[in-house]
Amino acid sequence: MSRRVHRLTPLLSLISFNSPHLSYLKRAHALLIVSGAGTARPIARRLTFLYSLRSIDDAVLLHSQLRFQDPIASNYVVKFLVRSSQPMQVLSFFSQQVHPIGCRPSKCTFPLLITAAKICKFINHGKLLHCLAVKLGFMSHVPIPNSLVHMYAYILAFDHARQVFVEMPNRDTVAYNSLLSGYAKNGYLEEAEILFSSMPEVNAISRSILFKGYLRNGQFEKGHAFFNQMLILGLIPDEHSIITLLSVITQFKLVPHGKMVHGFLIKRLLNITTRVRIALINFYCICGHPDSAIFLFEQTRMDNVFLWNALISGIAGLGFGKTALELFARMQFNGVKPNENTFKCLLLICGHAGLVDKGLEYFVMMYSMYGIKPTLDHYWCLVDLFVRTGRSDDALKIVQKLQCDGHSFLWDELVSVSKARGDISICEYLGRMMIELQPDNSMIYMRLLNLYAESSTWDKYLEIMNEMKQRKLKNTPGYVDHELIQVANP
Repeated sequence: MSRRVHRLTPLLSLISFNSPHLSYLKRAHALLIVSGAGTARPIARRLTFLYSLRSIDDAVLLHSQLRFQDPIASNYVVKFLVRSSQPMQVLSFFSQQVHPIGCRPSKCTFPLLITAAKICKFINHGKLLHCLAVKLGFMSHVPIPNSLVHMYAYILAFDHARQVFVEMPNRDTVAYNSLLSGYAKNGYLEEAEILFSSMPEVNAISRSILFKGYLRNGQFEKGHAFFNQMLILGLIPDEHSIITLLSVITQFKLVPHGKMVHGFLIKRLLNITTRVRIALINFYCICGHPDSAIFLFEQTRMDNVFLWNALISGIAGLGFGKTALELFARMQFNGVKPNENTFKCLLLICGHAGLVDKGLEYFVMMYSMYGIKPTLDHYWCLVDLFVRTGRSDDALKIVQKLQCDGHSFLWDELVSVSKARGDISICEYLGRMMIELQPDNSMIYMRLLNLYAESSTWDKYLEIMNEMKQRKLKNTPGYVDHELIQVANP
């Protein structure tokens, strides 16, 4: 017996750590099974926890092979399934491996099950969990009715949400905010206002929810008045509320309102976060005030790539491509490493300015100097650059090298640019390639029909029509009819 314990000691030491490598964990698990110790409750529970950390599928498999009911092991799996963003598997695991064997979930795990039903928008699962919570006597545990209110409100079952809310013996601010959020997000602003006014205690989250509800549902005047009221009361809106307000202000180009928000932040001597600074830079650039954007940028630490990207793209959007490229050179000089979006912006700038050599230089620099693998967006920018400068052959070579999955993504933009340049050869090639991939997809044929009709290439138009007839594909309303050819080309 002592010899067996001696052999198990290193294995038990290994699984005592919270982060063993998966391969080592599986080896230890195999040796524990061979030794007969793998079925012991403490060891099986520990293995379930470690597998949940490293491989949730293996954890589910191990749980299905347990010879005993273990709520703690079940809770481990449920918890990590939710963390791994697999809500369908959470409900499946609970209904197949936990509930049928009578393994009672804990009060801490139950809100996770309700969250999974919420994410999946399965109201029937939510109702079953609600009934089970009542049966198990969990409704007195405040987080559970709070989770139910939030779930019902999220899936627009407001009658059920209100019923759970009313029946709660002790309603806290979380319950009020859950119902308030459901109303505000889905346009029930009158109900949201009534609930807000009845709250015994209003916190910053409550105000933020109602404020964003006004803006989300197009009631900007009410939202702006509510924002001003918050300022009068000396309340500081959270970061997300300020960014939401700035996005609406930017959309409608309400310059005085944007400056007021900026002034408020300066007046209160607040630490303006990076995300808020980016929103302000976007506001000033889109509203045609590049000097203010640059001035704001100069006041920040210049080591954040997202701030650089915001300024470069904003300045370029105003037509100052040369200035934007100079900003990138300055960014490099300051030692800030660019990312994928930086080069996407640079390639677009070069495309609009017709700077083929410069664009190719940036494209090569992206992966040779900074190790950034080009994405479909970067290849599209390169295609756009070649098409705009009349180098259709080079553009076609790029399209031929692209992954097939991206062809439909490129179509609309490529068609608009190609037609503007009077060269449809690339789009024609792309359409033919897509037909080879999806020969029974009528929408692809329709795209080519539109292309040939708009370019008056009626012979090729007829070829596509004949192909569709042979494959017994139906024409789609809204596209050029065969009779139009006879009118245009009698």
